[in-house]
Amino acid sequence: MTATRTDRGPRSRDAILQAASDLCREQGYAAVTMEAIATRARVGKPTLYRWWPSKGAVFLDVVLDKLVEPAIELPDTGDMVRDLRTWIRGFADLFTDPHARQLLVGLLGAAQTDTELATVLREKVQRPLQAGNRQRIIAAQDAGELPAMDPTLLEELLISPPWYRLLVSGEPVTREYADQLVDAVLSVRPQRPTAAPPQK
Repeated sequence: MTATRTDRGPRSRDAILQAASDLCREQGYAAVTMEAIATRARVGKPTLYRWWPSKGAVFLDVVLDKLVEPAIELPDTGDMVRDLRTWIRGFADLFTDPHARQLLVGLLGAAQTDTELATVLREKVQRPLQAGNRQRIIAAQDAGELPAMDPTLLEELLISPPWYRLLVSGEPVTREYADQLVDAVLSVRPQRPTAAPPQK
């Protein structure tokens, strides 16, 4: 699922995304400019802006195309618990890759000031993924495979801790941590609300 793909020349598009990825690896996200991307990809700067409105938009496609897609979608093998482990391990693998980590931190940082990029991330990436995951979670809850709680909350309990480690604490996100996280969340059994004592 790619947020900003259009009918562009595939060779030019691939060259631009590869140029952006290489420059980020060499210089860091903050140092990369649209002019540098255009020069490295051997395309005109106006052409680059016609296809992508900002550097953040370019890197959104870099992240989705080259790094994130296999990791951010909840797999469906028929075994929900195994799928959750695979899913969160995918985030762990992604976040331990130095280049991927640099791209993600830069992109999410840019979204704090680029309202258009933030909107694309929400409307084209986060919400469609959340909708698909929600349906999977509800079906697994109905089958008794997952704790009976708000499905959005359950998803957030699983994916928020890895992102917190990536963006805030800097603690490593390993496969072992991913498995521990899934085990901890699946062990949750929400308490039923207790009935109020009868009034005297």
